Amino acid sequence: MGITIGYTKYYISVDNFILLIYIQRPMKKSYKQLMNDIAQMTSTANKIRKEEIAHVKKAIQSKMAEYQLSLHDLGAAGVAAYASARKSISDSKAAAGKSKAATKAPAKSKDKRSVVKPKYKHAKSGATWSGRGKTPRWMADEIKAGKKRDSFLIK
Repeated sequence: MGITIGYTKYYISVDNFILLIYIQRPMKKSYKQLMNDIAQMTSTANKIRKEEIAHVKKAIQSKMAEYQLSLHDLGAAGVAAYASARKSISDSKAAAGKSKAATKAPAKSKDKRSVVKPKYKHAKSGATWSGRGKTPRWMADEIKAGKKRDSFLIK
């Protein structure tokens, strides 16, 4: 892939002489060159940011020491709890990454309600119903056919 360089011609007349001057136009960069430039600038920006953060940290620490301030004094009362929560999250992510099967506990039901014993039973299918919620289809069909609800009671 070749990139052509453009030139602009200028004719200048000086004392019966004509000067022809070629001035090189800036070359357009390719996509690959631009991406390389972006990567270099990003790397440089990250290095500068780290250096600036280090200077800011030192300045803050020196002022805190000078005025005998703690994080709590600055309104960061929940910093310790926040830091420990972040650590436990990162630890759990690390453990999950190593072996999900080994660290995963069995699933527990989120429903805290107790299981209710069945109150009604269908003689033909053996299906049961606790008497709570919507009436099951088998019972609704039997009631339409003329049976009484009490005839399905489990004794």
